[in-house]
Amino acid sequence: MPNTKQAGKEGYASYANLPEQKKVRIQRVERENGKQEDALLKIHGNVLYNVDYRSYIDTPYAEHDVYYHTIQTYLDVTYKKNYPIRIYLTNRFSNSSFTRRFTDVNMQFNTNDFRNRLRQRIKEYRPVDMLADSLQFWQRSISLKKMEFSQMNSSVNSSAAIQKVIEQKERMAYPEVQEKKNEFPELPDPGFKKPNAPAFKKVPDYLGDWFGKHGQEQVEKPKQPAVDTGFIQSLEAKKRKMDSLQQEIMAMEKKYKDCRNRWEALQSRKNAKLDQAGSIEELDAEIKARNIPDTALPAGYKTLWAVKSFGIGRTMVDYSELSAKNVSIKGGQVEYNPGYYIAVAAGTVDYRFRDYVVENKATRGQYLALVRVGKGLKNGNNIILTWYTGKKQLYNSSSANASQPDYRLMGFTLEGNYRITPSTYLTAEVAKSSLPFYNRPEAAKSLLKTAVNFNEHSNEAYSIKVQSVIKAYGTRLSGFYKHYGASFQSFSLITTGVEQDAWMVKVDQPLMRNKLMLGASVKKNDYTNPTTDLTYQSNMVFKSVQATLRIPKWPVLFVGYYPSSQLTKLSDNEYIENMFYSLVASANHYYKAATINMSTTAMYTRFYNKMSDSAFIYSNSSTFLFNQALFFKQLIYQATATVSLSADYNLYTLHNNVQYNLLKWLTAEGGVKFNKQTNYNIGQTGVNAGAIIKVNKLGEFQFSYEKGFIPGLNRQLVSNNTGRFSYFKIF
Repeated sequence: MPNTKQAGKEGYASYANLPEQKKVRIQRVERENGKQEDALLKIHGNVLYNVDYRSYIDTPYAEHDVYYHTIQTYLDVTYKKNYPIRIYLTNRFSNSSFTRRFTDVNMQFNTNDFRNRLRQRIKEYRPVDMLADSLQFWQRSISLKKMEFSQMNSSVNSSAAIQKVIEQKERMAYPEVQEKKNEFPELPDPGFKKPNAPAFKKVPDYLGDWFGKHGQEQVEKPKQPAVDTGFIQSLEAKKRKMDSLQQEIMAMEKKYKDCRNRWEALQSRKNAKLDQAGSIEELDAEIKARNIPDTALPAGYKTLWAVKSFGIGRTMVDYSELSAKNVSIKGGQVEYNPGYYIAVAAGTVDYRFRDYVVENKATRGQYLALVRVGKGLKNGNNIILTWYTGKKQLYNSSSANASQPDYRLMGFTLEGNYRITPSTYLTAEVAKSSLPFYNRPEAAKSLLKTAVNFNEHSNEAYSIKVQSVIKAYGTRLSGFYKHYGASFQSFSLITTGVEQDAWMVKVDQPLMRNKLMLGASVKKNDYTNPTTDLTYQSNMVFKSVQATLRIPKWPVLFVGYYPSSQLTKLSDNEYIENMFYSLVASANHYYKAATINMSTTAMYTRFYNKMSDSAFIYSNSSTFLFNQALFFKQLIYQATATVSLSADYNLYTLHNNVQYNLLKWLTAEGGVKFNKQTNYNIGQTGVNAGAIIKVNKLGEFQFSYEKGFIPGLNRQLVSNNTGRFSYFKIF
């Protein structure tokens, strides 16, 4: 046994290695020998190249033989095991004359990953405390007692000891047998006798003893070994000692278990507090409670803990309802929230409505700049003041050389978030912006003057939102109300020049022990234009009712009804109503028949709207879909049948598809689709094929081709060929 400073006295049987100290010794040797060193940078991610082909497209413009190329990489970079950074690189180009070509780079600090790593490091740190010392004491004591018991057990139950016990018991049980067993055979005793000679006198009796002793050899008989009662007693004493040790070990293990349970309960409570820690103060309190020195944690952890988000390049600005919500910019943004709150974002906005996909050379430069300051935690109680400015093009321009109106805007918002109860959260926000160029007085060219003119109310907006959970019933409630003045401008709203009101109420209720989930919502938007001579008002109402039933070993059932309508008032006597009603029902079941895994899906969709409502080609139509999939060890078979019933014609579709794993690195796929269109008596057959090739250490290659059909002129289906090639590598 190696002589290391462990527990017990060196050279004695109780000398033992302790596992935790052994680990420290191994780590030290590895560092000295240089066998294990942490890399400065660790990089994981993937690389993707994808090309799509369309022989014909009709959205948003009609083109032929179009290719879309996408090159993308996603990298997770970790610096010194503690600082995670995420990087995206995307390049998209096409031979289409309408589609945009763009290259995007995004780098962001992964705040969630950093916090999780820091929490894990804090949890794994083992400070010196009374409970930890007690655990180590009981571990050492139990280890030594078990070692003593093991050594004594080896001594008592050794083969030599067992043989000796058997012999001693035999001697004690049959002593006369053992005595005869150890005697020599009896032989005649010649004595010291000589024949009487006539010339000699008889030896006197008083000399007979002397002649008898010296004249005859005496043979000593072996002595019978006595029973070794000392060995038996020692053995019995060892057995009693072993029984005593077992009792001591059981008592120690009980105390160790109690101590461990107390320690684990304490750690669980500490970990729960650590997981809920949001502010620097709460984090510091947990670190001090665990007696963790700053040197054991990553450098700058307090500063990085307070970073809520940080991004450079193509990044998303998502702050508040009335300032900037889900705006994609090329620039940078950062949120810092140690106790006070500050956020800064700036960048160019290079799209309008569909311009993110469709190229618009006439679009002038748009940009956004924003600063937010406040007090409180972002996800807790806080109050935040926001100032934003920039340029936002409201309408398209037919010529790049045409003069552009002054699309600049500026505004302020004041937002407050308050947690009324642990399960109820309230958000309220008020805002005021500069006037749009068409309502801006000639004398008031300054954006700031129109934004702080409190006599003008058309450029104001306010919003209130509530989220709550009734824990006793599991009910989730949410709702909001928003009002936008006709002249209000922000990066969260498309300025239309009309006054808008919107509200929504949503309820989700689980029943039957969460097996049945019911959901209902009502949303209404009102639009009023006060600047026109004619009375114009429009309101839209979106309603939804849905239910999901999940029972183990039964199909998952879903039903959703979405009645929506738009009522437009053109004058006191003239109204227009558009309806968009839809019903969706589905059943999905994954099960096993014999040894085959199967999946069955049935779906029904019904649209109730008219052609005049939205010009939707399948208006006032019903669709039935049935899909059956069989999953074998190397083969997947799917059959899909679809029936679409509309006012003009019925469309029947049957599709069969097979995917087969030929080899570990090769998967092939193929299928046939048949379409039958009534009224036109057209039957069309399409095919699809594909393959997946996996090359070790190189990546995965995917190929697919489909000859399909899309709606064409006169509502007839026309042929459309599509293809795709992809390369994907994870590292």
